Amino acid sequence: MTREEYVRKVKEIMINKNPYGQYHKQNFDHFNSLGEFTPVNSSIINNMPSGYIIVTEQVYEMLRAVQEATNSTGQEFPFFLYGRELPGNVVEFNQFMSASNDRRGTQASFNQAMVTDLQNRLRNNNGTGMVVCHGHSHPAQKNNPYHQNFSLGDLTTYMQMNQENAVFKNRQAELMGCVVTSTGDVNFIFYDNVNNNFYRFTNVYVRDMSGNLIPASCYGLNQRQEYQQRM
Repeated sequence: MTREEYVRKVKEIMINKNPYGQYHKQNFDHFNSLGEFTPVNSSIINNMPSGYIIVTEQVYEMLRAVQEATNSTGQEFPFFLYGRELPGNVVEFNQFMSASNDRRGTQASFNQAMVTDLQNRLRNNNGTGMVVCHGHSHPAQKNNPYHQNFSLGDLTTYMQMNQENAVFKNRQAELMGCVVTSTGDVNFIFYDNVNNNFYRFTNVYVRDMSGNLIPASCYGLNQRQEYQQRM
């Protein structure tokens, strides 16, 4: 498919396969002139029915560093996370990789070096349970109250990467997306290429050095802040 066809497909999914589809349609119509920069209301993306995300403390520190660098420079930073799927639809990420030294571009992509690295990782993991997350950050924008959301272009890229890379299309490894917001939320999203739908994870945890799971905030839900207030 062309990029334009992927964009149309994402819109169709959000409108026709979501209980809040009419609101997504109104949103797409209202921001039509923004093209792929159209914000997608993250609060009404379908929730993943079960499961949650875990990031190791080292990975979380890198994500916080991405947030700080984004806020200080006003630029997006792309990155990849590598991990594995655990029983119960739980995904744990234990490796962080910066995706590009060129900050003029805002998208991470699988160039040949990344493809080779991915293939090596699959061989080393025997091709079982591997999960890759394609992520980037969103800086705060004074005249844009919607910067905490995914954009239409973000979802289009996740779908396109899924469909055009055989490793993900054939589910040798799973692909997820992530946005680190200016407030420090870590928002994970999954495109299911079997059901052709997008799902968000509303439970994210940090595994500390002692093995404890500490909530991390996502989608404006402030789990980490609430946890710290209870301590």
